[in-house]
Amino acid sequence: AVVSTQSTGVWTCLVTGANRGLGFEFVKQCVTATQESGGRAHYFCCCRNPDTADQLHQLIKSTSSDKIRFSVLKLDVTSAEDRAAVVNYCTETLQQTGLNLLVNNAGIMPHYCSEGLETLQGSELHRTFQNNFTGPTLLTQGLLPLIRRAATINPRKTKILSISSKSGSVGHPRFMIGGAYDYRCSKVAINRTARNLAAQLGKEGVIVLPVCPGWAATDMGNRGHLTAEVPVVDSIQGVRQAIRDATQNTNGIFVDHLGDYPPW
Repeated sequence: AVVSTQSTGVWTCLVTGANRGLGFEFVKQCVTATQESGGRAHYFCCCRNPDTADQLHQLIKSTSSDKIRFSVLKLDVTSAEDRAAVVNYCTETLQQTGLNLLVNNAGIMPHYCSEGLETLQGSELHRTFQNNFTGPTLLTQGLLPLIRRAATINPRKTKILSISSKSGSVGHPRFMIGGAYDYRCSKVAINRTARNLAAQLGKEGVIVLPVCPGWAATDMGNRGHLTAEVPVVDSIQGVRQAIRDATQNTNGIFVDHLGDYPPW
């Protein structure tokens, strides 16, 4: 998934929720790919609490070099102050290269996960949309000039990835069920936003992917009596393949980690 920009030879990538789960595994696999290719990359790893991101700091310590650089940034996607700080830092750092890949990975699933409309809590509905939809959308807005800058240098190699879920599909036969209003509806919003961005930015060379990583065995995936189906390593391998395979012909289309295109 690593490509170099034509002007500086440095591939740039920002990942939210990079301290654990899918976000951490994504960074880890991309770093390995950078090492194997001999390329150059700068990873912007965002998380709520950088001071406690132990495995991320260990990865950085063991892989950082003159070819592979890291910036660890504090980011709660619901915080306008945090978003502005990240955008300002990236703008100062990436004026020449722009941002090749934005990975909107950070998200939540409410612990109670509403079963029926009667159990839906307004505060949790608001919190879920702020984390899963509003915050990532506004972060993307702030980083858009850098994304456009990268696309002018390397058209069709600049991408926006949003981690979505088939549980938000309106047409998937497995999810013709009720419940989880907050989580599922936030994923519908993510998919619609990705489709809008693809329509707006496609002509500028930007490719947008809403991707379902499968029911991955993360802290979120394994909850209560639930046992996830997909190992995190396999999930991210599939997500990265989806990034590589994405073209203007599939711009904005919902895809999963197996390369299939689930119904909206």
